[in-house]
Amino acid sequence: MKALPIICIAIFLLASPLMANNVQVNNATLTGQVPASNYTMVQFDLSWENSWKDNINWDAAWVFVKYKASYDTTWKHATLNSSGHTIPNSYTGTTPSDGKGIFIYRSVNGNGNVNLTGTQIRWNYGVDGVNDGDLVQVKVFAVEMVYIPQGNFYAGDGTLSNVTGQFSSGNTTASFFITSENSLTLGGAPLTNLGNRNASGMNTADDFNNITTQTLPAAFPKGYNAIYCMKYEISQGAYTDFLNTLTRTQQQTRVASFILSDLVSNVYVMSSSSSIQDRNVISCPASGNGTVPPVAFSCSRPDRACNFLSWMDGAAYMDWSGLRPMTELEFEKICRGPITPVADEYAWGTIVYIPGTNISGPENGTEVITNPGANVNNNGPFTGGDGGFDGPLRCGIFAKISTTREQAGATYYGVMEMTASVWERTAAVGNSSGRIFTGMTGDGLLSTMGNANVSNWPGLVSGEVTGSNGGNMRGGVGGTIQTRASDRYFANVTLPSRSFLNGFRGVRIDPLGGTGPMGK
Repeated sequence: MKALPIICIAIFLLASPLMANNVQVNNATLTGQVPASNYTMVQFDLSWENSWKDNINWDAAWVFVKYKASYDTTWKHATLNSSGHTIPNSYTGTTPSDGKGIFIYRSVNGNGNVNLTGTQIRWNYGVDGVNDGDLVQVKVFAVEMVYIPQGNFYAGDGTLSNVTGQFSSGNTTASFFITSENSLTLGGAPLTNLGNRNASGMNTADDFNNITTQTLPAAFPKGYNAIYCMKYEISQGAYTDFLNTLTRTQQQTRVASFILSDLVSNVYVMSSSSSIQDRNVISCPASGNGTVPPVAFSCSRPDRACNFLSWMDGAAYMDWSGLRPMTELEFEKICRGPITPVADEYAWGTIVYIPGTNISGPENGTEVITNPGANVNNNGPFTGGDGGFDGPLRCGIFAKISTTREQAGATYYGVMEMTASVWERTAAVGNSSGRIFTGMTGDGLLSTMGNANVSNWPGLVSGEVTGSNGGNMRGGVGGTIQTRASDRYFANVTLPSRSFLNGFRGVRIDPLGGTGPMGK
């Protein structure tokens, strides 16, 4: 058989800068083809900064590959082998059984910058229908993740002082202790049930309360099992890279501007505006776009958290990358870890809340916040940097080498900006369309219209195109109360439209230590 001709393109996916944490993929190429077994190695250099592994957890890069054969018009998701990878010394890789990517992380305790040259992962191209002599292009992507170990945790911080409601143990104000992934009774008596204390008027018609009950099935991810969580929200650079792998039709679904003609008037495509709105700078050319080929999107601030994401935008990114949405119980586990709750705490475990207002330096991924004690983005306004626009900052901007968890605005496990910055979107326990979520992961493929198409994901259960039924909002901006880790003021508000306050991040079950379904 003929050798596999290749054209390789390396793509950076800057989903996770921490003081320019800067996870990067460089020098991607195909090498070591074995035609008899229909596989080849994808070789690349992988780097990121401020990595760690300790006795609690570690960070990792979720690496996945997209390819396009010369006869294809779309980028497809490569299937990796379960073994046979070459990872440099002191690092290791774990591939889930569906082969949609690989977690690469330290194999021994340590910290510092990562620079892995000549990393090779095995692509089973025959499984994907690629022939030995096909001409293919390859893009390699990486998203920085954090390992969240299996274990017990508390949902709710044990106080009602925020008056907007939270999880509690039955009809008390005490936190509820999650000890397994077994099914749960929601609301009502006895006191051991997972109660719901939402703000008046926030409950939907089928939501549970302290009188009626609902069942949260065993298949619904409750946060007990081990998972990997994106360290940062989807960045504007990451969303731009995502858009640039889609067809023209799919792109139109995933942006707000009308982009199907050669001329595009609202070039800032997420806000559908001719000028920058709320610090989102994802854009396309005003002319020369044609009408059939994909639009070439760009982003001048790739490290900035991406706002203007609808539920369906975020779900599509999760499906495309082989991840999935998190649930609101997983959200609390990621914030709090196994420790006893602190009343009215934020994701960083205290009640200290100092908004950042002063940006120092050009906004090129190295800018910092300089007003004393600042540890949270409450959407501006800002001085310095790009000016007084309200909106998101670069991901991880409050973390420095010597900062504490409180100063960095980090969760117990080291996940950044879980409260404030932009609203997190999670699968709701208080909605029937949310409760049927089983935690299935994306397979890298979207519908022809550019939608996620995974069984039982919120927003998809009724074949919705622009919906978000079953998804909610946790830990966002809007004031010191609604930013708290256990606040559920918007726990049953489904917001299908794109909002300047909404972002997204995803998770994936640990292929070694967790249990749960994968694939569509």
